[in-house]
Amino acid sequence: MKSPLHILHLEDDPNDAALIQSTLEAGGIICATTCVQSHDDFVAALEHGGIDLILSDFSLPAFDGLAALEIVRTRWPAIPLILVSGTLGEERAIDSLKSGATDYVLKERLARLVPAVHRAMQEVEERTERQRLEEEFIQAQKMEGVGQLAGGVAHDFNNILAVIMGYSDLIMSELGPASPLQKYAEQIRHASERAAGLTRQLLIFSRKQTVQPVVLDLNDVVQDMDKMLRRLIGEN
Repeated sequence: MKSPLHILHLEDDPNDAALIQSTLEAGGIICATTCVQSHDDFVAALEHGGIDLILSDFSLPAFDGLAALEIVRTRWPAIPLILVSGTLGEERAIDSLKSGATDYVLKERLARLVPAVHRAMQEVEERTERQRLEEEFIQAQKMEGVGQLAGGVAHDFNNILAVIMGYSDLIMSELGPASPLQKYAEQIRHASERAAGLTRQLLIFSRKQTVQPVVLDLNDVVQDMDKMLRRLIGEN
């Protein structure tokens, strides 16, 4: 559990607030508590951010726990709220749980407070972990879709490259080694081979082709790229 735990406490009785704080500390919960009594202060504290848990009395002179619960469920649904009250009957307790309260504790039974806080924060951690796993699953599905698209594009592009390489071979055989155009036909062939290498990488990415490591001469790779880059970039 997070330590210190940042608690927002809606309570109008200073003695009850002090008793609840002492109960939490005696139970080993290290917390930083902000105590408020009014609707405006309650909302302002939540808007300021950083609240991990809300403890709320059920009945206050100008505000009540159910109204606080409605605000939290509407605007900050991820923050657990535990009702801590001396006037909460069984029927109201059930209604509060149905309305979204995480738990309720009677002030005359504060021994239940520390276990209730632990359960509430455990639920938050489990919910956070579940959301993280769901997001990872969605991302994995997206990547799988990208891989399938890449595999389809690579397959179609390979068919086009096969035609280009076939015709470049025919041109080179017709021109003969002495032709001044021979080197251009060779460059077409080499560029097609490099493009075929890129499509193989796409197929590997899409898991449609087995990876077959090969030994490369980096000097040859750089020299091939040098010829193309000099024409594209120029001397400057």
